[in-house]
Amino acid sequence: MTARKANSKPRRTDASPPSSDAARYRRLPTGAHGLTREEVERDQRERLRSAMVELIAQRGYPAVRILDLTQLAHVSRPTFYNLYADKEELLLSAYEDIAGRTTEKVAVAFAEGESEEESLLLALQAFAELGAAEPEAMTLALLGTFGAGPRALERRERTLQALEQIVGSGRAPAGGEQLRDLTVKFLIGGIREVSATRLRRGRAQELVELADDLGGWASAYPLALPLGLEGPPHVRPRDGAVTAEQTSPRSRRAEGRLPSGRHDLPRDLVVKSQRERIVDATAAIVTEKGFAGLTIPEIASRANVSHETFYEMYPTKHDAFLGAQKVGLHQALRVTAEAYETHKGAWHDGVAAGMHALTDYVCSEPSHAHLTLVDTFGASPEAIEIRESALQSFTVYLQPGFDHAPTHVDVPEIAAEAVAGGIWQVLHHYIEHRRVHELCDAAPQLIFLTLNPFLGPEAAADVARQPAGQLQSSR
Repeated sequence: MTARKANSKPRRTDASPPSSDAARYRRLPTGAHGLTREEVERDQRERLRSAMVELIAQRGYPAVRILDLTQLAHVSRPTFYNLYADKEELLLSAYEDIAGRTTEKVAVAFAEGESEEESLLLALQAFAELGAAEPEAMTLALLGTFGAGPRALERRERTLQALEQIVGSGRAPAGGEQLRDLTVKFLIGGIREVSATRLRRGRAQELVELADDLGGWASAYPLALPLGLEGPPHVRPRDGAVTAEQTSPRSRRAEGRLPSGRHDLPRDLVVKSQRERIVDATAAIVTEKGFAGLTIPEIASRANVSHETFYEMYPTKHDAFLGAQKVGLHQALRVTAEAYETHKGAWHDGVAAGMHALTDYVCSEPSHAHLTLVDTFGASPEAIEIRESALQSFTVYLQPGFDHAPTHVDVPEIAAEAVAGGIWQVLHHYIEHRRVHELCDAAPQLIFLTLNPFLGPEAAADVARQPAGQLQSSR
């Protein structure tokens, strides 16, 4: 059975066309031009914001230099510092512009709907049209704040909360003082994943055509969670430390130091131990200080290796980051796939077992989870490519859902990709807010959110409520 598209509805067409590159960076006339100082500065700010938007789309925020910005915008370095304290302040200015316009367009479109389903569709169409019209600006809105300072991340969090409030305005609270329904975060994560992937690949025009599919996918979720699937209550954040029993076997093995001096251990065993200690040290430092705070001397010191040993394995700190990222993603995929294969006789039970295994793994490797799920976007375009490739591998296990869907369940083609993005967003949320210790309690709701588009709410809830030990095994 092939995937089935959601019914199309009339779309909005109010997005304005993007300006040309020539007009974007056109310099003001020199000499006597009759413009006020305020007009001159406004033009210079607009050119610098445009330069930031373009460069972030090309190379990511950490790689953008002030020299690059001033050269592209045709302003002097003194002029830059007269207008902005640093490049983060310029980023905030550019981000506030596109995030504010995005939130406003989504809110206006959502309010025009006469039902929850129509409101979602109109909001998605408005979002897609803005992304297609201004792909570089939307790339900044979705990815640009990663790798910046805490002020940028705080602005991003405020934007997410505003969007969640709009999209979740018609949903029923899941009990308690805290909203424990993860559906809206899941939906926004799926929309972000589908959109960011097209934007990065230069396929922004596809977003307009995908809006209907995304609307059909989002509308498949009920307005209230089935009973018994509420997420864990919010508790006081902890320092993220886990006990010895909670750490993964890989992590415990890496912590063991090899004997110093002369020994008869095989060379490959020594190299493996050193490499694991390096990637673990990298993950721990990035979790504490961010990618910008990562240094080779501190990696070598924490890993108990010499600088020469480090350089034998990784030419730069960025390569060590990518090595740590690959370890985290490989281990996450391995434990998920093994649990899935154990229950592959019943696809939905395999997905549920895989989700329990994934959340258990994330809880057992908090530093690697933070690097992989939170810090990846702020490292480099190459790190994002590695992440996207891994996410596609996870998506493979969702593809059988199209064949298992009952005939009355309409599954949009985009469902598997959107679901993978939703899972990532929820994991990101728990880790970023130092709530990883609560994540395993959220597994049943994640299972429901994953299966719902394929099985429908009732059947998905039945699977999600099963304890991990009672899932049907094919062995």
